[in-house]
Amino acid sequence: MTAPTFDLETNVTRDRPVTQQEGSIQVGQDELNESVITLSFGGPWGTTYADLTPEEARAVATALEDTATQATQQEENVDE
Repeated sequence: MTAPTFDLETNVTRDRPVTQQEGSIQVGQDELNESVITLSFGGPWGTTYADLTPEEARAVATALEDTATQATQQEENVDE
């Protein structure tokens, strides 16, 4: 993977058993094929990679954006 274009350090919750540990989410392009976007989740347990087409990456980005917008709206409604 090329140098990540996005690197988020966050808490990651795993379900076997339920644990919460520091981890990271990274997004970058494949070193050998720059038309492939690599999404990775990593931490002390290792790293999991997902290779996405540009269309799949856009779908993930849209889902994240839509969900973030909904969460922000709900948060604003609670604050009122």
